[in-house]
Amino acid sequence: MKVVEHKIFKDNRGSYTPFPLDVMGVDWDQCSISINEGRHTFRGLHFQTHPPQEKYVKVIRGGIIDIGYDLVNGKVKHQMVDEGNAVYLHKDYAHGFLTLEPDTIVVYLVKGEYSPESEHSIVWQSIPEVKELINKYTNFPIISIKDAKGK
Repeated sequence: MKVVEHKIFKDNRGSYTPFPLDVMGVDWDQCSISINEGRHTFRGLHFQTHPPQEKYVKVIRGGIIDIGYDLVNGKVKHQMVDEGNAVYLHKDYAHGFLTLEPDTIVVYLVKGEYSPESEHSIVWQSIPEVKELINKYTNFPIISIKDAKGK
């Protein structure tokens, strides 16, 4: 997991942030947008095996705690991400995030075509460090049934 700072230009109209598509030297396959209405919405921990996916995660509005779980060594990394930075996650990471504000918008650049047959989800409570991190903010995150069960 690597943090990337973004320049933000602000004036009386709002803000403008350049978003270079060649970030991290990756030829991205997909751009996805996640709109999260509720504070403490949790998405994850997701990963894909064939093909594995790399992700570049950027907050457009709001803020998140971004969580990367290294599938090789079992280590957890996390980073607060807002409009001024982004995170890059290597293909060996399961990824998730918890929104810190209502109406948070997150954009992902993804390398690796989506394959429903090889997508996986780790239940967040099954990793003690992730459970402790989420519980600092809420004991009851808003979560999908699919993510709550894992796969």
